[in-house]
Amino acid sequence: MISLTGPDNPASDPAPLGGPDPVPHTSGSDAPFPKRRDLRNSGKDYSPEEPETNPAAATNSAAETGKNVPEVAEKDYGKAGRNLPAAIGIGLLIGGIVLASLIVFPISFLFIILIAIVAAMWELANALSRSGSLVSRIPTMVSAACMVLATFVGGREALWVTFAASAGAVMLFTMVERRKNAVKDVSLSLFALTYVGLMACFVVYLLTQPDGNLYVILFLASVVASDTGGYVFGVLWGKHPIAPRISPKKSWEGYIGSVVFAAAVATTLALTLFDAPFWTGLVFGVVIPAFATLGDFSESMIKRDLDLKDMGTLLPGHGGVMDRLDSILPTAPVALVMFSVLPGYL
Repeated sequence: MISLTGPDNPASDPAPLGGPDPVPHTSGSDAPFPKRRDLRNSGKDYSPEEPETNPAAATNSAAETGKNVPEVAEKDYGKAGRNLPAAIGIGLLIGGIVLASLIVFPISFLFIILIAIVAAMWELANALSRSGSLVSRIPTMVSAACMVLATFVGGREALWVTFAASAGAVMLFTMVERRKNAVKDVSLSLFALTYVGLMACFVVYLLTQPDGNLYVILFLASVVASDTGGYVFGVLWGKHPIAPRISPKKSWEGYIGSVVFAAAVATTLALTLFDAPFWTGLVFGVVIPAFATLGDFSESMIKRDLDLKDMGTLLPGHGGVMDRLDSILPTAPVALVMFSVLPGYL
């Protein structure tokens, strides 16, 4: 609902207790602050007064002039919820490339991680910038790449040293730019660096272990099986949402499918790749879907808060790179712990 305010019709939002009087405005919305536009489509700076950089301002301007605001209808893919042929094709292509790199030349997987992490960091920085703050794109992208390389070369100690140095670099960069919302900008930048860069380094650390490519294959296959099982069971039988206010399409029936698929794949690989006890595969089948689902909910909460459907458009049928990493990144440290404590692995 759009409300018009002017000299004879003051703004309806009162000032907070102890705060300054509200500044009169000519057009407003229910939100107290306009959201920053999606910066992926243009290099222009955000301005709350320019309709070109502020969709809300464009809507208000059109309402004032009496013009109809065109609505872009989103294509309905039915219960599948996505372009299924494109999703399957892209998924098989990416899966084939990853599997081939891990089997034929494991070190090449490091370059796949670097490309994915830089792309995901760019998408997440653009998305978080819709909140009205500015994430330091270049410093966080460079820092995440340095963390990945440091982990591969120097292990855990090098990772933590590089992470600490990266955090200091982000704060220094923000201080030099003299931003008005420095605390919020730094916080979001460090969140992006931790969420994407630090979590990805646990996968890199697995890769550096003896037979590390096999550990990564088991881990990634379990997560992919969890996502696939959840999707299949959810589409076919999903009726009871787990958290409808965050992600209404995630159902308990889908979660059961995640456990079934992940347990089957993890048990098979545990027996064939490591000769580990079969019950360790069942443990993976229970634990991996739990944390993969939490990771999916976390990204869904971020996207819902930022009014986004997908983090990007790079992968047809999937959204962005970050939309494919949402269940992998938070699960990586959990997988490392399980490999360390379960018999037959590290």
